[in-house]
Amino acid sequence: MVCCPNGEVLQDSTPIILKMEEDFKNKQVVPEPPALSFLSRLIEEYADEWAVKHMCHYRWHYEVNLDAASKRFAKLFVPKTINKLIWVGPFVLSKAAKAFKSRMSKRLWVIGSNEITGISIEESFENLIRLLDKHLEVRPYIFGARPSIADFALWGHIYNANNDVTANDFIQRHAPKLNDWIIRMIDPKEKGGFEEWHELKPTLLPLIKEEVSEVFLPWVTANNDAVKNNKDELSITLKGRPFEHKVTSVQRFHAKSFGLLMEHYKTVSQDQELEEILVEAGAKAYLNA
Repeated sequence: MVCCPNGEVLQDSTPIILKMEEDFKNKQVVPEPPALSFLSRLIEEYADEWAVKHMCHYRWHYEVNLDAASKRFAKLFVPKTINKLIWVGPFVLSKAAKAFKSRMSKRLWVIGSNEITGISIEESFENLIRLLDKHLEVRPYIFGARPSIADFALWGHIYNANNDVTANDFIQRHAPKLNDWIIRMIDPKEKGGFEEWHELKPTLLPLIKEEVSEVFLPWVTANNDAVKNNKDELSITLKGRPFEHKVTSVQRFHAKSFGLLMEHYKTVSQDQELEEILVEAGAKAYLNA
């Protein structure tokens, strides 16, 4: 939440970033060309509404992550004055960690992680990490030499996943350039401008195609249909695997958020370069549905 000097109150990362984009013209994080502007927003939407599943699944599904994360959160919530007490501190921390562990291990269903969807979520995470690592071999940020809205959105989830043992192990073994990016994004610096599509295409198009068009867009389309028709369950096939979960208030927010992205799409949908990219990426049909 951001409270502006004029009394305006903003909630949710996307409208906050877009407001900052208007007010601070010299610090833009959304590329100006219509095609790149929309693609950066599309990847941000993928991160906000799909990649959150990656982080939450790894953190609260695997016992080693669940145990470590619960202890970290306990330290954050228990007052330091209590932590310092020789006998009381460890007892209170232990109780708080157990409470976190019990609560969060039972709430994976909220983000759609279960015995059916888990393998698809993990395959998506691993694919994203490999694709993003390849893309970052020759540039510091996703759209070039300065951080974009897509960087900030993806970084939040990947940074947090990287704090957990299993996801960290995969990143350290398979994604050295991505690991550098994770560290760089803690204090990002402008190193130049955004690149043009022809420079980004060789490694960014595969990411958009394989993760956004083949995973996120089919899921969010099914999600929006479920919300619209007041369904209690969502059931689709993603890359040949069944993907089924409950439809809750969280899924209704996904639908609302995607609706805002589509409002932006209407303003740029006639751009020829964007049209060609979306067709090649396999995304066009979902956006026109």
